[in-house]
Amino acid sequence: MNNVFENKTGIIDVSVLRENTHKLSSGLISPAKEEVIDDITEDRTSDPIKRMSDIDRICKYLKEEKRYRDYLLFVIGINFGLRISDLRKLRFSNLINDNLVFKDRFPVFEQKTRNTRKKKINRYITINEAVIEAVTLYLENTSGVSLSDYMFKSKSNNGSNKNEPISVRSVNRILDKLAEELDLDMKVSTHTLRKTFCYHQMLMSHNDPRKLMLLQKMLNHSSPAQTLDYIGITCEEIDEAYRNLNLGSEEYNYLSGCSIVEVEDRVG
Repeated sequence: MNNVFENKTGIIDVSVLRENTHKLSSGLISPAKEEVIDDITEDRTSDPIKRMSDIDRICKYLKEEKRYRDYLLFVIGINFGLRISDLRKLRFSNLINDNLVFKDRFPVFEQKTRNTRKKKINRYITINEAVIEAVTLYLENTSGVSLSDYMFKSKSNNGSNKNEPISVRSVNRILDKLAEELDLDMKVSTHTLRKTFCYHQMLMSHNDPRKLMLLQKMLNHSSPAQTLDYIGITCEEIDEAYRNLNLGSEEYNYLSGCSIVEVEDRVG
């Protein structure tokens, strides 16, 4: 059987195709001759930042550019896992006592759940070393800060010194610009910070079911499946399931290299 298939649009050389399984060589297939419209819905979701190298790049970049407020916002966002509605309204007094000592933890009465939960409860946030470092760096490079100031003060006050929190739109704009400047291949929004917190909590726990239940409670989700979907782990597992199956391939199917004993169907 000939390994070359010919048609009106060009020639596909199967032997070459097998040699290069990821990227086709130039000339194997001609460009599209008409617009191709896929019947799919628009995906408006955002991604967590999954690679530690990307997190490190973002932090290094913001510090080098002396964007200390944005650095503080990023570090606290990925370490606290708060919704943007609560994150943007944090004040320095939430984290620092009157005697200028960092608190161990502090309560947050979450805006979104305060009207949905029958029992009104606070969520307690523990302050880790990364947050302490980021706050200290900001204060060392910013003068005139008081405990009552919003941590992420708006810069759109025409030079005035109004104590107003950053807007959600501004946070989205900051993240969009970061993704563009650092060439991050991902969808970003304010949810990216919260999803990054959750994703690395699961990664740190080696996918411990107890951590999943904890995150489900923290996020106020109705099921563990909803939490996994929010974090982005479910999508990864679906991709891996498709990628590794390879039924019908002699070399790449999921049992390649395994020794199994097939059991024949028998009529008793």
